[in-house]
Amino acid sequence: MKILNITAQKPHSTGSGTYLTELVNAFDRAGMKQAVVCGIYIDDVIEFPSGVSCYPVFFTDNIISFDRNYTSPAEASEELFASCKNKINVPRADSNALPFAITGMSDIMPYHSTRYRDLTADMINQFEDAFISTIKRAVEDLEPDLIICHHLFLLTSLVRKHFPRHKIVGISHGTDLRQMQNCRDLGDMVKPYIDKLDHIYALHDEQRKQILEIFDIDEGRVFVIGSGYNAALFNTEGRRKRLPGEPLRITYAGKISRPKGVPELLKAMSTVCRKYMDRTGDIGEIMLPFELTLAGGCQDESLKPFLDNLPPYVKWLGQIPQPALAELLRQTDIFVLPSYFEGLPLVLIEAMASGAIPISTDLPGVKDWIDSNIDNPNVIYIPMPQMKSIDEPSDSGRATFTSNLTEALSTIIDLLELKRIDVPLPDTARITWDALAARIIENKN
Repeated sequence: MKILNITAQKPHSTGSGTYLTELVNAFDRAGMKQAVVCGIYIDDVIEFPSGVSCYPVFFTDNIISFDRNYTSPAEASEELFASCKNKINVPRADSNALPFAITGMSDIMPYHSTRYRDLTADMINQFEDAFISTIKRAVEDLEPDLIICHHLFLLTSLVRKHFPRHKIVGISHGTDLRQMQNCRDLGDMVKPYIDKLDHIYALHDEQRKQILEIFDIDEGRVFVIGSGYNAALFNTEGRRKRLPGEPLRITYAGKISRPKGVPELLKAMSTVCRKYMDRTGDIGEIMLPFELTLAGGCQDESLKPFLDNLPPYVKWLGQIPQPALAELLRQTDIFVLPSYFEGLPLVLIEAMASGAIPISTDLPGVKDWIDSNIDNPNVIYIPMPQMKSIDEPSDSGRATFTSNLTEALSTIIDLLELKRIDVPLPDTARITWDALAARIIENKN
């Protein structure tokens, strides 16, 4: 079977990008012939199996992300980057790059990006011309039996429009549904073609309900396929036990942005910190029982002051590759995901599989899916705050959420310090990318 995966974004830099990459790897293990169309910058590096053809659409990045001024492999621990090798360079294209930054499915991406709401009619035409001409080359070369489009938004609708006779399915990653609400004009243009997809795949039941509400599509063509994780990468093999006197290792991994709850995490940690301060109040002179590591790129300029003035118990690594993240999670005692909006966050599964205790916002649909697919899940959930928009809490909701997060962090730190947590390691064996790939093939007809 021949499969073409398509995304308008970078294939390795976000949760949906990791999802695409791991799905491609799973199809490769199953012996499928494949190609990928993706949006990248000229200096980006692509990591797919050697038999997978990549057809890049190049964008222009005229602004250097400010996080690159703060971090490099040398600034992070050598152990985190030791296994990040064997990159595969993308072949250069003869055509000129699109004259704007990559269109981001979130308004704030971990790299420089263009918001969909800011696209002009000319930019949309350029976007369509560049991607469709590239996809035509890929289709002519591969002659795919199945085209998988990631995100139910602009590019997926254009693929359905220009390739009406091909078998095309779409996978929602959650952020696309947010764009349908935030970009009404684009949504009106997108919807008629999304309705014509052969199948749509949702990550969990709650997301499936949203898809049925937004798109006029027969419910028999919308399936829940969930997610997977890379057990060869994310596991407890080589996990080092914390030695007496060493601080607890707390980790956040994801975009450094407000919708991810990063400011609330830093405020909660500051409050927890004060609990352990001695009477001098100088945290630089005492040994705290924890340290916080942030891993992720930042394009949110409003957070730059936070990153400029992190307290001594917080370390920011910037964006790191998957092998580095796996090593970091194996060193982590508590993983925190205080996000206000997600599809199905892979990093929660990866943290559990690596032996960390996750604390997460009780995101719609996520707990039910995890409880149904993982034996002995150990996620501690913080109630969703009162929201004033799809990914922004009200002022009172933010305050309550910060208080709840502070309490959860303080409680788990105390229990771990007293060695009073002794629960079975979650069983994530049923959540594999190979099983997910098989579900897509089973449902393709």
